[in-house]
Amino acid sequence: MNLPDISIPKAIIDSLPIDQVPALAHPPLVHFAIVLPIMIVLLEFVNIIVKRGETPEEPKGRGVSTLSFLLILAMVIIFSAAYVAGTVDGKAAWDTLGSAGQAELKEHKLIGTYLVYGSIVLLVFKFISLAGTKSRILLLLLAIAFAGATLKQGKDGGELVYTYGANVEKVTDLDDELFDLKEELDDLKSAKAEAKKPEDSVAKKEEAAIANPKMTEGVPAAKAKVEEAQDKEKFEAKEERENFKKETKADEQKEVTPEEVKSVAKEEAAAIANPEAVKDEAAADVKKEATPEEVKTVESEAN
Repeated sequence: MNLPDISIPKAIIDSLPIDQVPALAHPPLVHFAIVLPIMIVLLEFVNIIVKRGETPEEPKGRGVSTLSFLLILAMVIIFSAAYVAGTVDGKAAWDTLGSAGQAELKEHKLIGTYLVYGSIVLLVFKFISLAGTKSRILLLLLAIAFAGATLKQGKDGGELVYTYGANVEKVTDLDDELFDLKEELDDLKSAKAEAKKPEDSVAKKEEAAIANPKMTEGVPAAKAKVEEAQDKEKFEAKEERENFKKETKADEQKEVTPEEVKSVAKEEAAAIANPEAVKDEAAADVKKEATPEEVKTVESEAN
C-alpha cells in the first residue's frame, strides 16, 4: 500500500511524556480501538432509523446520538494513546526485526497515523451530522470505512507479532541463538576451507600436468630408474639368500666315508696299544714349531 507519508507534528510528540509510557501498553489499547468503530457504526445505523420522521417540535433519538458522540470522542483519545504506546513498543521491537519486519512496522505506523487523523475527522462529521439526514448517512459511510481500516490495521499488527515476532521475548532469544549458530557455522566453513587447500593444490598440479604434458616428461623416466634400482637390489638380496641356503643344506647333507671311519678307528686302536708312541709323535709335532724351552717342558710332562 503506497500512501503519502504523514506524521504527527513533532511539537505535539515532544510535549507528550513518552518516556513514562510503560512497555507493551499498546496491545490492550488497540482492543478498544478495534471495537469502538464497530460500535459507532451500529449506533449511527440505529440513529438514522430512529430519527426518521422527526420534527423540530418532536426530536427523536437523542440518547443514541449522544452515546455515539461520546464513543467517537473516546475513540479519538484511545487512538491517540494507542499511537503513543505503539511508538514506544515499535522502538523496542525495531532491532529484533528483520528487513521485512521493519518494513511492515513502518507501514503499520503510517496507517496508525492516518487512523488518528481519521478519528478526528469522524468527530468533526459527527457535529455536522446534527444538521440533517443526509449528513448522518455520510457519517455512517465514513464510520464503515473507518471501521474497515481499523480491522485491517489490527490484522497487520497481529502479523507483526505472530509472523515477525515483534516484542516476543522467546523470538529474541532464538534470534540470538541463531546468530551464534551462524557464527559457529562460518568458523567451521573457514576451517574446512583451510583443510581443503592441500587437496586443491594437488588437484591443481594434476590439472596443470594434463594441460601441459611437457612439465612431467622427465618424471616417468626418473621413476622407472628408481624402480629398476629397487628391483635389482631385491634380486641380488634374493640370490644371496638362496646361495646361503644351498651351502647350509650341503653342509648338513655331507657324510663321512667308510675309509675315513676305518682310518680313525685304526689310529685309536694304535694309541691304546702303544701310548708311548703317541706321546713321542705328539712331542715330535710340537718340536717342529715349538721353541727349545717349550720342547723341554713337553718332554718333562711326558716323562
